[in-house]
Amino acid sequence: MQDRWGFTTRRRWGGGVMGALMALLLVGCGQPRVAQCNQLADVVNQTQGFMQEFETEIQAFSESAAQVKDLDDIKLAASQYTSAVDKVVVNLNGLVDDLETTSLQDETLADFRDSYIDVVEGFSEALDDARQAMDLVVTAESEADLPARIEESQEQTMRAVAAIEELSQTESQLINEVNAYCGAAQPAE
Repeated sequence: MQDRWGFTTRRRWGGGVMGALMALLLVGCGQPRVAQCNQLADVVNQTQGFMQEFETEIQAFSESAAQVKDLDDIKLAASQYTSAVDKVVVNLNGLVDDLETTSLQDETLADFRDSYIDVVEGFSEALDDARQAMDLVVTAESEADLPARIEESQEQTMRAVAAIEELSQTESQLINEVNAYCGAAQPAE
């Protein structure tokens, strides 16, 4: 059932990508740039904690979803998913707030920060779309209602997954640009 929702096996962003890649080993840059690169990395690295929690909750959802027996079990598992997504969206919105209040004098870093804000806001919107899709299952009133709800949910989830995958590519490119600008070693993928 994990693939049924699409989202759980395809997500590749946040703490796993940006957090790990933004552990900057800065050498050869002017000190002000180093400090600002580290400042930006510190804010972005917040994703590591809440993304690990999110992945744990999604794993619990997957386990629950694999063992559903009736409509109540399905709705409970779907509620677990929407709750996990709601939490991560709140955390992403907090990250946007933190990024917006991060003062960077270096114009290039400020542009990177603004681009990353756009990416994080996109992730937040796509995840909210995925949550709304799963909410169709949560609000199913009968088992007869369920097949149509699941089909509609899958369609909406697949659109959200496509948006997340596109944003992941944008994020990866942005990471490489920030790392190059800040003088960090390029990570092996």
